Amino acid sequence: MESEMNLDHLPDWWTVHYGATLVDLHAHPSLKRSLFYRALGQRIYPSPRAFDPLAVRTNFPRLVEGGVDVLLSAVYTPEIGITESAPPLKLLKYLAPRMWHKVYGRGYAILAHEMMDEMEKQAETERDEQDGSQWARFAHSARELEAILQLPEAERPVALVHSIEGGHTLEGKLENLDTFFKRGVAFITLAHFFPNEIVYPTFPWPEHLQQFGWFEDERELTQGLTRFGEQVVERMVELGMLIDIAHCTPPARKRIYDIVGKRAPLIASHGGAYSINPDPYNLKKWEMKRIAESGGVIGVIFMNYWLMPSESKRGLNVITQTLRAFVNAAGEDAVGLGTDFDGFTEPPSDLLNAAQLPRLTQRLLAEGFSEALVRKILGGNVLRVLLTGWKK
Repeated sequence: MESEMNLDHLPDWWTVHYGATLVDLHAHPSLKRSLFYRALGQRIYPSPRAFDPLAVRTNFPRLVEGGVDVLLSAVYTPEIGITESAPPLKLLKYLAPRMWHKVYGRGYAILAHEMMDEMEKQAETERDEQDGSQWARFAHSARELEAILQLPEAERPVALVHSIEGGHTLEGKLENLDTFFKRGVAFITLAHFFPNEIVYPTFPWPEHLQQFGWFEDERELTQGLTRFGEQVVERMVELGMLIDIAHCTPPARKRIYDIVGKRAPLIASHGGAYSINPDPYNLKKWEMKRIAESGGVIGVIFMNYWLMPSESKRGLNVITQTLRAFVNAAGEDAVGLGTDFDGFTEPPSDLLNAAQLPRLTQRLLAEGFSEALVRKILGGNVLRVLLTGWKK
């Protein structure tokens, strides 16, 4: 993508950014609320320039400050395999028995519903201290999402939508899929850190975590979608529930492309470009084309480890170049943002939280991305997929 825009007369970034409908396809405020009991209406939690699981990068004030209109709130129920990959975590059973029982004591599906309950309560009760207005409101259908977005700007809260990361949350039961869909879950990321009843994942752990024998377990990249996984994919298409292929192995992704075809838009909610960083987690050009042909969208992750082959701390540059690679491969209508903020990730030092998202708009305009394309990247494309592909 090469723009002929006159860089001497760039559009006003503030008008472009805050005039766009900004959608984050993948973030985890629910983890900070459910595991660490953070109040999402408070500004007090810092966002340090390093990995910090206690920081809150997508609290409601930061979303508003950054101009976020819609956030897909990803519910992740931590897999028990994490305690095998890092055995000292088993001590939490004795050091933090309340948390341990909450996470591992009752099953993944029950925990997921509880996490959604807690997020909805936060949206209902947390208010702006200055004027008492509601920071955020959940949309449980495309119709409810449209209704929120049609409110006058001065009265409009951030629209939150449930999603689930990890097919283990279904516990091998199609009835759980139906229940989550009725609950208002827009999409499920089928894979995550460990194999589940649906699919096999790519290798999930950054190399710097592999110390003291921790997080060294490998993954079988030749394995793909299971028989039950094929049933889940078909049921999701039938329901009108969006399918997220992030974290799936390459064979699993190809099988999903072949099953779904053009019947429903596919999502890659948070990832990078294989042409820039050749990791099996990232998408090759042909895959981006298949997602675009389905009417779907690809979200760029805000985590340098997956975006660049030689990691550095600053990331605005590589995020921008990854978006350029997405556009070149998939076209202007299949590209979006999936920050993965608050997902136990380490964001780039020059884009630490949702309040700093205007920096990306400035950078894209300075790189010659047209105003129309920037608006599509910021959220126009993802919003189209939600309103047309989420059938509830």
